[in-house]
Amino acid sequence: MKQLKVKYWKQRDIFVINALRIGFSVNHGSFQTEAEARKAADELLAKFTLGMVAKKVEAVTAAVASSHFMELQEQRVINGQISKSYKAETATNINLVLQYKIDGKKFKDHDLAKLVQPTNQEEILLCFEKCIKDTTSSKATAEKRLKYTKAFLNYCTNKRWITYNPLDKFSFGSSSEISKRAPRIQPKIIQAVIKDGLPAASLNEKAMVIISIASGMRQSELRALKWSDINFADSEINISRAVKHGTLIIADTKTKRGVRSIPIDDVSIKVIKEWKMQSKFSQATDLVFPNGIGTVMLTKYFAPLCKKICDAANVEVLTWGDFRHTFASNQLSGLGEDWAEVARLMGHATPSFTYTQYGHYVKNDVKNDKARNASSAAMYG
Repeated sequence: MKQLKVKYWKQRDIFVINALRIGFSVNHGSFQTEAEARKAADELLAKFTLGMVAKKVEAVTAAVASSHFMELQEQRVINGQISKSYKAETATNINLVLQYKIDGKKFKDHDLAKLVQPTNQEEILLCFEKCIKDTTSSKATAEKRLKYTKAFLNYCTNKRWITYNPLDKFSFGSSSEISKRAPRIQPKIIQAVIKDGLPAASLNEKAMVIISIASGMRQSELRALKWSDINFADSEINISRAVKHGTLIIADTKTKRGVRSIPIDDVSIKVIKEWKMQSKFSQATDLVFPNGIGTVMLTKYFAPLCKKICDAANVEVLTWGDFRHTFASNQLSGLGEDWAEVARLMGHATPSFTYTQYGHYVKNDVKNDKARNASSAAMYG
């Protein structure tokens, strides 16, 4: 281990030790000569190495740490790294996590260094897992809550308030959940919904379903869509806004890359044109799919619509999110493993996230053929 630095503090005419690297102060001790300070520094370092002195760690509660964490998120917004809506969603999830009861005390009141110890990793993991499961019945929401909690604990680890992230390798198994969705969004199922289910819906509802499948836009983006966002001449939809989660406020998209342009097929564009001709809210600044008075539609409308058209098609009831995943599956079928382009169309933050979510849609035999060809080329030229 390197020596601790000794420096002269002119202001007090003394020599001090910079012991910050082992958890003490920058100006540790007070010595009349450099030789005395050097000797003390070597002794302090030796004792610390042997465990004879404990590293002094400032007590930081989860509440204080979260305040610093959110200051960082604000700076990321200023730097253009994340959107305001993403920051707000981060704050919402972290505030919920701070209320979790761990060992009879809210997480926000715990001293992080005392709570997260190398000897209780399994216990802490189980506590967080139980708290997340107890506070949400949605697997997607649980995964989202876990994601923000991991980010917060990683921040605490980087700041050295804790020595490790107990949730680092944990997952609720989102890929497993997605694989369960795969049978629901097979082409024959979606075709049955369109052919046999949509005749039971109004033109407004039909257009909503069609545009969701054809564009893959999020439900929040669909509710914020205006007629000026649809370029009928070029058969494109420009997405730049979304309804803020849990509100009726139209704000930024979920991620910075959520701002995007999506090409739409001619058949789907025709359905949207028909709806515009019938809608009483058809001005450029009007919402494409508003409620009865022209303002933002409530989310509770979507589940009953899914049930109505799926019952009419005699298929398992789909969720609105299944339409977005159908779009992703279709793009992967058409574009292959062009993860960057699929990520762009989906509005994902990174291609790696797209691969994590949808990599299983690329047929295994195609992957295996590529693996065989790569091995063959390397072995035989």
